[in-house]
Amino acid sequence: MRELGLGGPGRCGQSRCVVPQPMISDIAPLQGCELFRELAAEELSKLRLLCSDLVVVEGAFLVREGDRVSYVYVVAEGQIALQKAIRVPHAKRSRRTTITICRPGQVVGWSALVEPYKCNFSAVAWESSRLIRVDSISLRKALDMYPKMGYNVMKSLSAIVAVRLRQTTDALVSEPEATLARLRL
Repeated sequence: MRELGLGGPGRCGQSRCVVPQPMISDIAPLQGCELFRELAAEELSKLRLLCSDLVVVEGAFLVREGDRVSYVYVVAEGQIALQKAIRVPHAKRSRRTTITICRPGQVVGWSALVEPYKCNFSAVAWESSRLIRVDSISLRKALDMYPKMGYNVMKSLSAIVAVRLRQTTDALVSEPEATLARLRL
């Protein structure tokens, strides 16, 4: 892999990332993924063709909140923070609040599978990480072409969305409490 550069807080594909390799060599990273765990090895072999390896350095943005997304990322190594811009009533500017940290086997960018294909969170490399990047347009076509596979992926996706909703609610409820506690000190 060839490094693109380490300057500035760029997004993947611009700076602070590594050029993706054209295809992953085996299905192991997909087998352990929360989105694809219901799929058989033969189905994963079909999806492998849509995947590439990507390495990001600490602090690199994969996507920013509100961006249109074209890839689903599977964390293979490292950690990716999902962050939301939050503005508390007394603040003039919003600040990023970490909603959750995605670890190996977890998915970042599930919004690439559901219209309007816009990211609900910013995704930032918490540490240098290796990801499997899945082309979402090709994945959606494959899920349409193979309905059983599509059903299993969407069933897993609904569970992921439910967990993220709970994590978001927990973070938003605790954020004002944490702010009030800091103000009382």
